[in-house]
Amino acid sequence: MNFRAACAQLCATEDRERNLETAKGLAARAASDGAKLFVLPECFGFLGQNEAAKLAVAEVLSTDNPGPILGAVIDIATRHGMWVIGGGIAERLEDGAANRDTATYNTCAVVSPSGELCARYRKIHLFDVDIPGGATLRESASTVAGDELVTVETPLAKIGLSICYDLRFPELYRQLVCRKGAEVVVVPSAFTAKTGAAHWHTLLCARAIENQCFVLAPGQVGTHNERRRSFGHSLIADPWGDILAEVTDGGDGLAMADIDLSRLAQVRENMPCLSHVAVRF
Repeated sequence: MNFRAACAQLCATEDRERNLETAKGLAARAASDGAKLFVLPECFGFLGQNEAAKLAVAEVLSTDNPGPILGAVIDIATRHGMWVIGGGIAERLEDGAANRDTATYNTCAVVSPSGELCARYRKIHLFDVDIPGGATLRESASTVAGDELVTVETPLAKIGLSICYDLRFPELYRQLVCRKGAEVVVVPSAFTAKTGAAHWHTLLCARAIENQCFVLAPGQVGTHNERRRSFGHSLIADPWGDILAEVTDGGDGLAMADIDLSRLAQVRENMPCLSHVAVRF
């Protein structure tokens, strides 16, 4: 199977409508160039001054009555006949949850070309860090961690879902590939400028090489507000760790590449690392 994938790069702010228009414009460009899978970065619909700001735009993720952000993802998918992965949406907690008014999930949503919400992944690893010379961030102050690994079977490929900070935990990707059969993994992100410059390329290529899978990594870019700057460099890496496409400038853009699953089969046959894994998850 061979299909074209596109990873979107943008600079989201608190202006939800503007963010979604940017996403729709990038989707139209991707579709016109033949993309069948379109992946948006973390927080593509809203990125506020602080973690708590997202509470005002949190949505119940339902196709029956979708909010503006999920609605935009559904519109992109059905308008262009693409699979669309909304990299990180503030999802409202379930009715009755004690912290429903003070926290959300950070959720990656997968929508089919027919507009069906096929899968959702709630970010497991939350970004609580003090970056020397950079920002102090406490995602857990207003986000509830998920606890489930998620893959989605599509006619294109079996896709494993993750979000941003998950990238630093290789055991998650090993399980997505070895236990759940992922051929492609997505890493929608809002990597900070400082940590991205240090580790973005290394970590993404490592995840591709060690799991012999394609890695699709759309990222936020540029200055969102006085507290947040993101690294960008959205990219697609193949199972040998080669970067097939990358947005190297500092603005909105698309990393697009053809995903050839025969390449994945070839790499795994020539160097059968996954059959040599000593610890089974």
